[in-house]
Order: sequence, then C-alpha cells, then structure tokens
Amino acid sequence: MAAHTQAEIERKYDVDAAASVPDLTAADGIAAARQLEPVTLTAVYFDTANLDLAAHRMILRRREGGPDEGWHIKKPAKEGRTELHWPLGSGTTIPDEVLDPVRAIVRDRALSPLARINTVRTAVHLLDERGEAVAELADDVVSASDARGGTLRTWREWEVELLPAAPDTKKARSRLLDAIERVLLEAGATPSSSVAKVAQALGAESLTDVVPGIGAVADAIAGTAASVVVAAVRRLTAALENADPAVRADQPDAVHQMRRAVRRLSNVLAGNGRLFDAEAVRALRDGLAWLGGSLGDARDAEVSGKRAVRELDAVPAHPSDAAVQARLVADARRGYTEAHQRVRRLMSSPRYYRLLDALDDFAARPPLTKRWSHPAVKEIRRQLRRDIARLRTRARRAAAAGPVDREAALHDVRKAVRRLRNAVDAVRPEAAAVLGAKKGRALRRISAAAKPIETSLGERHDLVLFAGQLEFASASANEAGEETFVYGMLTARAASELGAPPADLDSSVRRIARLARTF
Repeated sequence: MAAHTQAEIERKYDVDAAASVPDLTAADGIAAARQLEPVTLTAVYFDTANLDLAAHRMILRRREGGPDEGWHIKKPAKEGRTELHWPLGSGTTIPDEVLDPVRAIVRDRALSPLARINTVRTAVHLLDERGEAVAELADDVVSASDARGGTLRTWREWEVELLPAAPDTKKARSRLLDAIERVLLEAGATPSSSVAKVAQALGAESLTDVVPGIGAVADAIAGTAASVVVAAVRRLTAALENADPAVRADQPDAVHQMRRAVRRLSNVLAGNGRLFDAEAVRALRDGLAWLGGSLGDARDAEVSGKRAVRELDAVPAHPSDAAVQARLVADARRGYTEAHQRVRRLMSSPRYYRLLDALDDFAARPPLTKRWSHPAVKEIRRQLRRDIARLRTRARRAAAAGPVDREAALHDVRKAVRRLRNAVDAVRPEAAAVLGAKKGRALRRISAAAKPIETSLGERHDLVLFAGQLEFASASANEAGEETFVYGMLTARAASELGAPPADLDSSVRRIARLARTF
C-alpha cells in the first residue's frame, strides 16, 4: 500500500506540570480555539543496533491511538520534516513497504525497539477567521522508556503543529507560529531543549546526539585535496541513498538520478585515485560499475520508449501505427519494466548493501596515501588538465573519422565530456568551500560550457540507438508480414537529423580549455 505523505512543521516547548494552556485567541491570526477529547498514544520507535536512522535524523515508529495511528517514518525536509504514514495493520512486524523508504539507511541490518513512549494528549485546534483549523496545540503528558538502557523518563510538553489549512508561504507560516509562540512563552513555556520525543526518551537533545562519534571528521586532512574528495564522496553517497526509495517506488526520473550519482562517485574516485589506497578505490569503482550497469539497462529502455513516442508523434498518422506502437513503444516499456525489476532485486542484495557500507567507511576512515596532503587546487588542476587532454584527443579523432566510425567516435567524445562534467560537479561545492567562491565560479563556468556538448551528443547517441531499434523492429515486422512504411519514414527522419557531426564541436572544446586555465 502506498504511503500517505505530508509535511510536518511544528515547534516544541517544555512546560511544567502545573502550567495551564493559555487562551490562544490572543495570538494574531487565531480567531477561535476548539479543544478535542484527550487520547492516549502508545508508540514504539525502532532502529538498528548502530542507530543508523538516528544518525540520519530519521524516525520509524509504530503508534497506536489517535486519528493517525499506524506506521510512521519522519525524515528531514527543507522546512520541518516529511512524514510518511501507513495503516497499522494486524501485526507488529515492520512491513516491507514501510522499510523500503529507509532500506538505503538500514540496509539488511535488523531493527529492534529503541524506545517506548506513552503520551496522554489533549489537543486544541486553532481556527482562523474563516473557521478553518490552521494549527494544533498538543498538550502532552509523556512517559518514555529507553528500551535498551531501561531508563524511565517523564515530562510534559506543548507541541504546535501547522495543519493543511495553514498559510501557503513560509514567511506567513513563520509569522503564525511566532504569534502563537509569544502567547505560550508568556504562559511560562520555554522552547524545548529536545527536537523529538524519542531523543528526549534517550536523554538527548537531538537524534544525532544519541549516536557515538556522529559528525566526527578527520580534522588533520582539512583544506587538503583529500578533504575535498572525501566530502564529495560523502555528499554523493547521500544523493545515492536519497534516490534509493524513489527507484524502489519507480518514481519518474529516479533511475536517472541514481545513475548520475553513481557516475559522479566513480569519476571523482577515478580522478583522485592516487590520494587513496588503490585497492580500496578499485573495489569501490567495481561495485559502482556493477550498480551503474544495471541502472543503465533500465535507463536505456526508459529513454528508448520516450524517444519512440516522440518520433511517432512527429510523423503523419498511418493505418499501421498500432502495430508500430506495439513493436517500438510497448516493447521498450516492457523492457524497462523487466530491467527495473532486476534493479529492485539488485538493490535488495547483500552486495548492494556492502557497497553502501564501503562508501560510508571510505568517507569515515579514508584510506590515505602519502599524496593526501597535496593542496586541493593542485589536484583539481591536474585532473582538469588530464580530462581536457582526453576530450581534445577524442574530439580530433571524431573530426577525422569517416562515416563508418563517426558515431562511435562522437560517443567517445560524449563520454569524455561527461566524465569532465561529472568530475567538476562532484567536487565543486567542496572546492568552493575550501578554495573560495572565485574558484567555485570557475568550476561552474567549465561545467556550464561542457553541458551543451554533452546534451547535444547525448541526443545524437539516443537517436543512433533508436535507428538501430528501428532496423531491428522493421525486419521483425517484415518477417511477420506487417506493413513497414512507418519504419521507413522514421528511419529517413533519423538519418536526416543525424547528418554531419556538430560543426562547432572544436570551438566548444577549445572554449572549455580556455576556461580551465582560469582555475
């Protein structure tokens, strides 16, 4: 069953047992208050032995009681948190559909109870002048036990959460929360020292506080080339993990986003391999190539289906269109479905989970060589020179290639420019932080200059693959006694679009080389 997703924007306040809930109609924007019947909430929070969810500021719980009882996942968002909700069901075992959004975090490790929290909640709905509930004040009396340490803690807190009818701009939402907060502070409340009940149940102020060593960074490598690469690996691993649940759910563009993170990880490791143990880098790149290959199969089928739809829409209708659709579009979509199923199986395998473990370990304990302390600017310049030399060599080969070898040569150019862009974009945020905004802007200009080449050659390569698909489909149709006229139209259209190689390729490559000299 699909999860119900909503934004959770709230503020928490500590309050003593004798405090009375104030009249909140004194807050600007609140016209009336409606108290609800008290409810008892019983929640069990789960995590791995190593507290992987807490380290990522995520919560997984099973809660009974109240209008939203069920399985919940909460994860950080740009504003507040994102909450995923599933029905409670009949069992206490965590359902697979609940685990899917956090599989990249917990992997194949077992989850067990972390804390048990009982809450007696008296809620007050706060209404605006239209009579719509824009916020809820929850007056909570909490009894919580640390399931692993055995400590029992009790407290009272007020929680103000915005409801769906709240203002639709961040500024207006903050203004409403500020107005409510002023009334609560006057009544004796203080901003909570703990951001989540489960953290307070464990005697901590935040979820990351309960994880030993979280956030520990090797200060000795700060400002060096190794620090830039390690930070990039950490960020790109997070991007891969963030794409994981979207790929599992088969969301649009998810395969592409994960594949891009995989490529950038591989490129940044390849370009800076001499800073780290060669065997460790090789093992990571082998694992990334294995994952990227499976993602590539799914992505190619996805692109093929979209290309077929676009090309068929561009030619006049014909009586044989249904048969052509079946061969070009339906076959591609079936191929994507099969490839996506293979990706899902791969993403539930021990090898996939160990690859994620290895990436985490690389970022936490980088296997440095003697070159780790080289200045970041020196190593980035070295990589730029090497990547641009590769690009210029391949561009010259493409310019000299004849019709038979041209497309393969242009595809090599595309791979070279993509590798350059991936390497630049992979380290750009960290390079800007270490070397300054000017260097960051220089890298951004290099990437921007390379993007049109990658895009145009990517479109060209997709068209070449489509032409091959047309040839195969046309031959199959002919053998089956089907009309092949539409295939002929599409083939002629593809040949016309391919034509000669891009005329401005050489000048574009030279511009990238000039920009690289400014770094």
